[in-house]
Amino acid sequence: MDIALALLGIVVGLLSGFFGIGGGTVSVPILLYFGFGIKEAIGISVMQMVAGSLMAAWIHKRQQTYEVRDIQYFGYGGIVGAAIGGMLVKILDAEVLGWLFLSIVAFTLGRLALSAPVPTRSEVVNRPLYLGIGGGIGVFSGMLGVGGSILMTPILVSFMGFPLKKASAVGLFFVIFTSVSAFVTLWWLGMINLHAGMVMAVSSLIGIMAGIWLLNRVKVTHYKQILLVFYVIIFASTAFKLIAG
Repeated sequence: MDIALALLGIVVGLLSGFFGIGGGTVSVPILLYFGFGIKEAIGISVMQMVAGSLMAAWIHKRQQTYEVRDIQYFGYGGIVGAAIGGMLVKILDAEVLGWLFLSIVAFTLGRLALSAPVPTRSEVVNRPLYLGIGGGIGVFSGMLGVGGSILMTPILVSFMGFPLKKASAVGLFFVIFTSVSAFVTLWWLGMINLHAGMVMAVSSLIGIMAGIWLLNRVKVTHYKQILLVFYVIIFASTAFKLIAG
């Protein structure tokens, strides 16, 4: 199982760095196939996201992809929201969580399909609004074991005027705050499989570096097409698992 988890960590890290996602959109469904329960899968996913998002933030800081001065406010809202979401995991039924996860993927797929890869409006800079957006996304992050960028990216592109690649990078930065907050909450609730999470976290660092390298080399129009295909696959695999039981 450790070898499978390590390989999964590398793949998830690669996809995280390339698509700007925390990794839960990939790791949670696959961990379910591995035989983990959804709540345990969420805990493992969150632990991997802590390591992966920190590595990605360090790389993007060196590349000056964005200015932390303003976007950090997304994260501050996400801390509170993710803690609330983490507590809701203990209350909600596992099947309800699964369908919530599927709904989030469907929403993201629709927004990305309708958005333009090159912004048609000026980038919105509003710190209080950033706090509110971060808080709302953080609730879903803590509940579903996803970093939040699965919602952050289409919101920034569709409503806030962010370029697609920058939005992806900001989404992964946001994952730092939500994943750390969710990890602390789930640890306190006794829902973290430390060994499995550590195996995935360490191995994902290799994939993160490769994913960001690829991101910097693909054209933005091609990037959007690849992103849409990726979300269709995640939607289909999760739906099959839920329907098949």
